[in-house]
Amino acid sequence: MIVAAGSFLVLIVIGKPLVDEYNELRAGHRELSKLEEEFDTLQSRDVRLRRIETTLKEEREKLLERSTTPDKIQQVRDTVIGIVRQSSATLRSLEIEDGQRRRWAIDNDDPHSRRLPEMDMESDFELHSHSLTLVADGTLDAIMEVTEKINGQKWLMTVETLGLEPAGTNGKWIGLELRITLYGLQRSVREKDDLVAAKASTRLK
Repeated sequence: MIVAAGSFLVLIVIGKPLVDEYNELRAGHRELSKLEEEFDTLQSRDVRLRRIETTLKEEREKLLERSTTPDKIQQVRDTVIGIVRQSSATLRSLEIEDGQRRRWAIDNDDPHSRRLPEMDMESDFELHSHSLTLVADGTLDAIMEVTEKINGQKWLMTVETLGLEPAGTNGKWIGLELRITLYGLQRSVREKDDLVAAKASTRLK
């Protein structure tokens, strides 16, 4: 009995710390597993956020590439002239009027409107619009090729008028008068100045 009691006492003395240590290990393992799950979740979320950010950046770059801003007017003019010549049509006139400019709203804006939507906040971008009027003539195939190639440029634009009528004494000769409005989004000058000032201030610090 004394030996048994002594053995039981030894088990209690030695076993209790082992049980406590085992419980601590189990608790530590659960905590570690929980942290690993949280890390995996955060890492997965971070990957998704980076993917979304990359997609948004790519979409914005595509949108800006399709934009017609004041610095791209000469490029647009040269492109249209080249299209007419490549299509074997004859250019009669090409006019691109000085564009209008206004701030672009964050939500629910319409490029056809001359003003910002009421109760909406301004974004960091400005909307530019330019009116382009093209007059040309040629065979029906040539004129159709001109319109198809202009449409193929994927510019942000609205076709205001498109007129076709016989031209000259040749019944196969067609006259084209096309008027479109070209749109473009560009970061506002004020925002650019603020960014430059912020960078300069950072360098001085």
